[in-house]
Amino acid sequence: MIKKDERWHENYKQLYSYVVEHHQFPDKKKVENRRLLNWWKYNKKCIKEGKLDDDRVKMLDELSQ
Repeated sequence: MIKKDERWHENYKQLYSYVVEHHQFPDKKKVENRRLLNWWKYNKKCIKEGKLDDDRVKMLDELSQ
């Protein structure tokens, strides 16, 4: 389970860095950003289904503001 948590946080850091640098979420038209975009979309789906813990929801919400 720890590895899964580490992977989630690593992906979050990459998404955070991308948003800070580009002032937007990854664009689906750019192949090099597709993995990160898919990760973001998967997490949004998990939020809607209530499957993501509150701390992670808060982190992603703060990023989208």
